[in-house]
Amino acid sequence: GLLEDPGSDIWIQVLSSLDCKYSFEPQAVPCSITWRRNTPSTPSAPDGCTVKTEEEKEVLVLLEPEDFLKRLFSLTQPDLNQVLPLASLEGSSAKAYSLAVVGLDAHRWDVRGARGWGVAGAVSFLLQALVVLQLWGNIDVLFLDTWQEFGEHVCALTKAIAKRPYKRQQEVQELPFCAAGVTGSGVRVEKDGTGLWQVWKRQIEQFNRVSPATAAAIAEAYPSPCLLVQAYEECSTEEERLLLLSDIPVKSDVGGKGHRVGPDVSRRVYLFMVSTSPDLILDLT
Repeated sequence: GLLEDPGSDIWIQVLSSLDCKYSFEPQAVPCSITWRRNTPSTPSAPDGCTVKTEEEKEVLVLLEPEDFLKRLFSLTQPDLNQVLPLASLEGSSAKAYSLAVVGLDAHRWDVRGARGWGVAGAVSFLLQALVVLQLWGNIDVLFLDTWQEFGEHVCALTKAIAKRPYKRQQEVQELPFCAAGVTGSGVRVEKDGTGLWQVWKRQIEQFNRVSPATAAAIAEAYPSPCLLVQAYEECSTEEERLLLLSDIPVKSDVGGKGHRVGPDVSRRVYLFMVSTSPDLILDLT
């Protein structure tokens, strides 16, 4: 399996470069790689917390080129159990399987005996089988030329799995409209809050028929969404809230005539900030 090929020591050397522990153990699916994560659990004793080991859902299955082709060309109908050794395996539906085939291009396979097909027919069937695996079984098949590439793929998967909880936490904590760095349309937000005003201004610019100058005028009067909401709460009537922003002066361009935010923009910004209805239409025109 994973250790029988003479070149398999190459991918093990690549794996050893990672800052993680690995071991070779019998698997429910032959020639497969699985991942386990050690996480601290709730302390059960005064002397400290315990470590809980959980198995990840990803399973990478290595198939020899000859075995892979033999399984494909023996199909009489789409049957994943004939392509993967998953028959009668409990809990297999909860796993995310992917296949890796090393050295298929270099493998000399005789297609004349494969249902009497020629090369073109065999290749066509191979492509159709890959589509079935992807669409029906949600299984990706990766063809690699060398064990070095296989080791690099295992390392990339390991890093992605290790970083997954951190990325989930970042997605929850970060504002979705804050770019992580300076891009063509993003704004860098520093740890001290520098850049948040620009983000707030950009958000106001998303309203229909709101110019950058108008957005800047609103953001200068109320430098953050929190301050604007506080101003709404201090208003005594609904009409006062609707017209709160209407008299804010907007700086005109060179040679242009100055104007104010106006009641329409003021109304739309107010409804956007306080409404909880997902079906609300801000634009009446």
